[in-house]
Amino acid sequence: MLTVALLGFVFGFIGSMPVAGPIAILVFGRGLEGRLRSGVYLAIGAAIAESIYAYLAYWGFSELLSLHPWVEPVTRTVAAVLLIGLGLHFTFGRKKTQEIDPTLVEPKKNAGNKRSFLLGFTVTALNPTLIATWSGAVTTLHSFDAVDFAPKHALPFSVGALLGIAVWFSILLFILGRFRGRFSRTTLDKMVRAMGVFLVLLGLYFGVKLLIGLSRVP
Repeated sequence: MLTVALLGFVFGFIGSMPVAGPIAILVFGRGLEGRLRSGVYLAIGAAIAESIYAYLAYWGFSELLSLHPWVEPVTRTVAAVLLIGLGLHFTFGRKKTQEIDPTLVEPKKNAGNKRSFLLGFTVTALNPTLIATWSGAVTTLHSFDAVDFAPKHALPFSVGALLGIAVWFSILLFILGRFRGRFSRTTLDKMVRAMGVFLVLLGLYFGVKLLIGLSRVP
């Protein structure tokens, strides 16, 4: 079981590296704003939700999902609306980034932590493409014939994935916390707004894929 957990950790850690998904962008944005604690809670929420997908993929949930085709369009619709809303907030509705001051990085110890956790969990849980991503990872793992694919191994695999995701985002936030001070407030604001635009485009992408999928339904 330890081997399975380590493999889950590796897949979770490496799979979280590309800064292109909605969670990566949100965590990156939290780091740029100096909201490091909020970023950690957001990452933990996302890691828990994604570990559930990893568990289900290992368990063979992709076959079960195909029996309920209504799940994917519903989650894509909600995800598109949520991402566009977050993107617009990043671009137009947020306050300017605070000046670099250690006393202002975490003004309230628990302010928004629960909301950040729920945001990370919700955005990830509403991303049905993750079941395909983790199914591909499990298929790759299976092709190496490295572990026995018993149902009892799904839990250690998912726990390993959770830790891998959480560790990567913790490292990312640590790096941002160390080097954030090298950027001016204007530069940080531009970077965060650029991420907002990207989130809007990502939400539109989900919407377009949804419309294309519905147009193909007989």
